[in-house]
Amino acid sequence: MSAWFNYAVAIKIVVFGLVVGAGLPALFAMGVRINAEGAGVARHGDAVAQRNPLVLAVSWLIFTVVLVAVTVGVLFIARDFIGHHAGWYILGAKHA
Repeated sequence: MSAWFNYAVAIKIVVFGLVVGAGLPALFAMGVRINAEGAGVARHGDAVAQRNPLVLAVSWLIFTVVLVAVTVGVLFIARDFIGHHAGWYILGAKHA
């Protein structure tokens, strides 16, 4: 570790940025694709396939995971503001 630059923290930031910055959109795209399969959307002009409720449930579970991750991220960023104005000290917000 350098006195000027903390390499361990920089690597953690890069890894987290890749997971959240590329992982959540990829997970959402996978959910959209799985949803289309479960809904029986036609592929390349073929006849419409039968709906699959289990696959639709998996796609909605993926959408829920993405929505929860985004909501927690926004709340984490705004935690001090929320704590100051609403009195709800969530996700490690400190009392002023």
